[in-house]
Amino acid sequence: MSNVEFTQIWTENYSEFLDSPAIPDGSGNLLPHGALDYYTCEEPAYCRSDKTWMLEIDDIYAPLFVKNDHWVACWISLPRRHMVIWDSDVAYAKDEKIAKTVKPIAHMLPYMLHMLSPGKDMELYMVDYTHECVSESGVPQNKLSGDCGVYCLKYIECHALGMTFPSHYLCDKNIKTFRSQMATEISDENSINDTEKCLYKHLSVYD
Repeated sequence: MSNVEFTQIWTENYSEFLDSPAIPDGSGNLLPHGALDYYTCEEPAYCRSDKTWMLEIDDIYAPLFVKNDHWVACWISLPRRHMVIWDSDVAYAKDEKIAKTVKPIAHMLPYMLHMLSPGKDMELYMVDYTHECVSESGVPQNKLSGDCGVYCLKYIECHALGMTFPSHYLCDKNIKTFRSQMATEISDENSINDTEKCLYKHLSVYD
């Protein structure tokens, strides 16, 4: 999984990428700072694996920030050259707004892979990645606003583990518990002193 900085930095630096002069062979555009570190999985530092995208990594998961106040989950399939968006409030952001948010990554990611791929593999990355937004029927919805970030992380977690998104588990009734669980796990992972770990034994495999 990638982190928030990956998507936000790439989005913020897209205009700089477009404005940077390219040489005749198409190379030379200025990629966002630290792009190579993500390509080799040196970043995010907290889950560093030193594996290379497309050679050892086929799937990237990342949160995307839409309209400056809403989180959606993004799954990037490198072999399929395709991005899937899971949104906990599909009525909030229109398709064109999602498309605008996705565009920087859909454009710069294949460009970077094209520049870094060996030989004939370069030709696999000549066009922008496609994307799709999963409909409301395929994604549990956040009826009470304010928990889009938690839903976003749960979508990513479930999909990465090969699980579905059961609406009777991923729902507003349980989301506050999920939030507390995640906060506890993050605190424990970061070894924050004086933080009591809660086990949440009543939660299921989807939690």
